[in-house]
Amino acid sequence: MRMILELMKCDRVAWVENKQILVLGLDGAGKTSVLHLLASNRVQHSTAPTQGLNAVHINSEDRQMEFLEIGGSEPFRSYWEMYLPKGWLLIFVVDSADHKRLPEAKKYLHQLINPNPGLPLVVFANKQVFVTV
Repeated sequence: MRMILELMKCDRVAWVENKQILVLGLDGAGKTSVLHLLASNRVQHSTAPTQGLNAVHINSEDRQMEFLEIGGSEPFRSYWEMYLPKGWLLIFVVDSADHKRLPEAKKYLHQLINPNPGLPLVVFANKQVFVTV
């Protein structure tokens, strides 16, 4: 999470106005929870799936970041590609605990990045389970 905020502070990064940080991933991956953590620095688990779009603005010193989450259920995935040209960065959130859906997540991620090889990408492996013995 801090990596994105630090990236915003970096003078070497060409910050472009009117560009969004896109937050995409399959339904149930935890995109809304990731956005809430970025905005408030607190963990909040969301139970209702995003229906449509969810925009969050985060201020960082002299810059404002606009995060745009687009729902991950099947009807909303067709909208993902429409927003990629306005994207400055793609955050793809994966439910790393849902092993059965990892191939599906991979398929959609590749569909997004293959035609857009220059778009910076961050993959969040969300919902990791740590077991201590």
